[in-house]
Amino acid sequence: MDILAGHTPQMDWCKTDLVTAWKSFKQHVEFMFSGPLKKKGEVEKCSYFMLWIGEKGRNIYSTWTLTADEGKLLKTYYDRFESYVKPRSNVIYNRYRFHSKQQSEGETFEQFVTELQVLVKDCNYDNSDEMVRDRIVFGVKNPKVRKKLINIGSDLTLAKALVTARNYELSHAQARDMSKIDLEEVNMVAKSKFKKKSDVSVKP
Repeated sequence: MDILAGHTPQMDWCKTDLVTAWKSFKQHVEFMFSGPLKKKGEVEKCSYFMLWIGEKGRNIYSTWTLTADEGKLLKTYYDRFESYVKPRSNVIYNRYRFHSKQQSEGETFEQFVTELQVLVKDCNYDNSDEMVRDRIVFGVKNPKVRKKLINIGSDLTLAKALVTARNYELSHAQARDMSKIDLEEVNMVAKSKFKKKSDVSVKP
């Protein structure tokens, strides 16, 4: 169990959006069962799951009526808890969160897009890619990137938006690094000249 210390899944029942919290928890659980706990049997995995689901989850479990066979299957627990959290998902609120998302200070474009793609999953849009594309245009922090995306016009797809923004961020980072290197070289040359001048001035 030492290898699991600090890495065990925990369901966060305090989250406002239980659907997202459940998805994150379930994904972590599945990674554990396909990785460190891969050799455990189904019944033992069910026991681990019930330890990780927390007190609130065990209280919910106590309201179920399961057959002996159902209680030995992980799918039973997955399906029951998913049914519990789904009715509590508010599509209007999920869409509000999605449309309120802006790229924040210090957040990379990749992090921004990943968050949008997570949020849009619970919005029940017919065309999620189109919604993410639009949200990138409206929410990206850099006005130059936004201008580039708008200039593409009606031909702009999510794929084109991703490539355009990623290329700009990459070239901007490379230019910044090059400027830093150039400045360091200038400083080194200046220090070298100053040292030579100082050496000459102190000669008898």
